[in-house]
Amino acid sequence: MVQVASRASLPTRDAEVIVIGGGVIGAACAFRLAQAGRAVLLVNADGPETAASYGNAGHIATEQLFPLASKEVLRQSWRYLLDAESPLRVRAGYLLPLLPWLARFAWAAREHAHVRGVAALVALQHSALADMTDLLADAGIGHLLHRNGHLEVFETAAGGQAAQAQANRLMAYGVESAQLSAEGVRAQVPTLNTDVQGAVQYLGSAHVDDPWAVCQGLRDALVRSGGQVRQGRAVRINADIPDEATVVLEDGRQLHSAQVLVCAGAWSKPLAASLGYRVPLDTERGYHISVGGLPTAPHASPARSLGGEAFCAGKGGAHAVGGGHGAERFATQIPGLQRPVASTERKVIMTSMSMGLRMTGTVEFGGLKLAPDPRRFQLLKRQLQALLPGIDTADMRTWMGFRPSLPDHLPVLGAAPRHKHVFFAFGHQHLGLTLAGVTAAVMAELMQTNTSPIDLKPYAIDRFGFA
Repeated sequence: MVQVASRASLPTRDAEVIVIGGGVIGAACAFRLAQAGRAVLLVNADGPETAASYGNAGHIATEQLFPLASKEVLRQSWRYLLDAESPLRVRAGYLLPLLPWLARFAWAAREHAHVRGVAALVALQHSALADMTDLLADAGIGHLLHRNGHLEVFETAAGGQAAQAQANRLMAYGVESAQLSAEGVRAQVPTLNTDVQGAVQYLGSAHVDDPWAVCQGLRDALVRSGGQVRQGRAVRINADIPDEATVVLEDGRQLHSAQVLVCAGAWSKPLAASLGYRVPLDTERGYHISVGGLPTAPHASPARSLGGEAFCAGKGGAHAVGGGHGAERFATQIPGLQRPVASTERKVIMTSMSMGLRMTGTVEFGGLKLAPDPRRFQLLKRQLQALLPGIDTADMRTWMGFRPSLPDHLPVLGAAPRHKHVFFAFGHQHLGLTLAGVTAAVMAELMQTNTSPIDLKPYAIDRFGFA
């Protein structure tokens, strides 16, 4: 029989709700909870330099309805995995630790499992852009969002067939697109490679000027709504007493609350394990390069004082490139690049942002400890130069960070099965920014009313059978 201690005998609560993780998912959830009147404390690990929310493509990818766990991707991936030049690879020495994840990926790629995965992603994507639009507007940063779609260009007949086939498949789910000729593409982006034969223009997607500014803006809105932000890396959760939880930080500090929400991205696995939940979370190490732009005045943000600078490995070693104290901002000067441009054949996407032109696109499995592979940056540089001939890359800045990835490419959302006052929202892989608004709406309602606007069973932490 569980003995419940009296409230008077327990430590004083630091907040009603502790949210672990200051990336876009955690910041969005914390803000929505504070808006609902909860006393919220957001615990944010020091520095954004490895956070997927810092270095992503800024793409609100409403067209991504099909989990990567599919027969098609499975067939293609085996020839890529150990090739250093491929868009998808496993670092030497990491294949053995990754085998259990790959086995579950293959299991999730079975036809009926993939169909279930599509239904689960469609359920989240249904209101994703509307929820994100509302979220940013309510936080006072709606100006960062641009709802003008994106292009997927192709340079070969086979690439064109693949791009159009994907667009046709998506049309059945209500994803609107238009086909552009080579002339139509160059009318929009005259600097593109003349080998580009055409494009699919997706009409319902969007992008943001600066993904990390979104996180900072949400944190600022949280503080204005009465919430708190504290620095520190959470390493353990104690939640044996109903409606009482303790979050233990790396430096030994303890924070106390009635509820805890884990949004720690790639660092969520040990937090779940501290409560007895095993989850096959791994990391897709994402790389980006950015170039160009003219220095503009930095914008001040209350959340900045809570975090360090963002450091990336560049030509001269590590240097600050955005976020932090007085970092320069950049305004890109690429003619016509008013929306993200993806490449079917090259598996990259480039977005014009406030700090320059950013290209992302490679996936690498290698865990949280290995240093970045410089060949990945050079691969992106070659792809950028191929798509935009003559572009100046002399000031190229580089970054590598960690996307939290589960084998079925669905996030974990919901309450802990044996700890009803602990909640999870992590594992969004490539769709953290895209799904931040809907995740925040779902989790805020769940934590307030114990109900959800969507069925959360497909995203349960125990769906893998050993939680």
